[in-house]
Amino acid sequence: MAERLRPDGAPVRVGDVVVTAPGMTGEVAVHPPGSPGLRGHDRPLLAEALDRADYDTQLTVEVTTPNSGELVVEVPGPGTGLGQLVLAADEDGVLRWHLPEAAEEATDRGEDRRTYTIPVTAAPPSEPGERGLLGAVGSKLLKVLVFPLIDPVLGRVGDFFVRRWEERNRPEGLVGVTAGVPDWSALAEGPALLFLHGTGSTTRTGFAGLPTSLLGDLHTRYGGRVVAYDHHTLSVDPLANARALVSMVPPAAGLRLDVVAHSRGGLVGRALCELGGELGLTPDRFAVRTLVMVGTPNAGTALADPEHLASWMDRLTNWLQLVPDNGVTDLIDMVLTVLKQLAVGAFRGLDGLMSMNPSGEFLAKLNACGPVTATYHGITADYEPPPGSPMARGLRDGLMDAVFGAAPNDLVVPTEGVHSANGAAAFPLAEPEVFESAHGVDHMTYWSHPRVHTALDRWLPG
Repeated sequence: MAERLRPDGAPVRVGDVVVTAPGMTGEVAVHPPGSPGLRGHDRPLLAEALDRADYDTQLTVEVTTPNSGELVVEVPGPGTGLGQLVLAADEDGVLRWHLPEAAEEATDRGEDRRTYTIPVTAAPPSEPGERGLLGAVGSKLLKVLVFPLIDPVLGRVGDFFVRRWEERNRPEGLVGVTAGVPDWSALAEGPALLFLHGTGSTTRTGFAGLPTSLLGDLHTRYGGRVVAYDHHTLSVDPLANARALVSMVPPAAGLRLDVVAHSRGGLVGRALCELGGELGLTPDRFAVRTLVMVGTPNAGTALADPEHLASWMDRLTNWLQLVPDNGVTDLIDMVLTVLKQLAVGAFRGLDGLMSMNPSGEFLAKLNACGPVTATYHGITADYEPPPGSPMARGLRDGLMDAVFGAAPNDLVVPTEGVHSANGAAAFPLAEPEVFESAHGVDHMTYWSHPRVHTALDRWLPG
């Protein structure tokens, strides 16, 4: 049964749910788990991932309103041994994650209540036939999700939970890109090419957009000496990644490397170039000749501020829904794992994410470094979705750009931050490749653009 919202700000109770919606008219209804029409007719990838990660729906709050405003929703606690968060779906299917206010681990009482503040922006009607991941287009759906606080494999959800997930699910080491991994002597026969992936990704998915023809050309150009380094990106900082990579290489290997790095991978590359003394790296072991940084947060990203980590998870989730062929599907399990840790108010063990905080210690150290011998190149973008696209409607209320304000960005990294002066002697970069908004290039779609292929061809001589 639906109840009318009270624009005077008076609380409205529907069963065990209390909604306050000052200045808003419309209705609110509460649906039990499994109600028809609220999950979509098919089995979307997100729904399957939620099942895989042991999330269950506790209840769904449906709000129908023509107004913009702010909902304050109080719901029953998750129960003993469970954590809780909310997944909100707008009329056009754009998703946002919401953490409980004053998030903390559930107690054995299991009788507490949780409060969520949900912004609502009035939207024009969706195009005929459009549906979001959760169905029920035309209403704001708030799915209250619960999950066990004890994972049967990883243990208790809390500090370092993500680290345990990453150690189990993201094997580290050198992997082949165009063929198997050559031995060290073969890699030293001439310049070698190393790929470094970005946050939460792997080599396989992080560089999936590169055409096989380009990879084939690079394989020939580098004599088959093309490898990548799969590494942890969430729980350890880029300096630790670089140190682990250095430790794999024999002291007298004598490698000469060109490096192509996406996103946070560029910070690992910079650590190899700028913090070699701290790593015990000498030219007898290896030296970086060229570093290509694509969408690298050299000045950080506001998304890595603890206050905005849930917004980062929003972006990845919406890429999965709105642009499904971009490699983000591999990230959804990671997203759901990070959200569990955030939902219980635990932030320790997220060093890899925090390393990109613009005011954090890692970037302060990195951006105080002196000259380098390697040649740096940068590729960056100012992303604006095509008019009328689902992503454009999703951005109508600043879902993505709210964190960055008016600063141009590729949805994850500020455009200027890739190449502009940041305090390090190697910056600003000369002649960066900059995609304007008209090109429609975002943080996850660089590799499919011909201008990137041309730049790599120019910068990577083999």
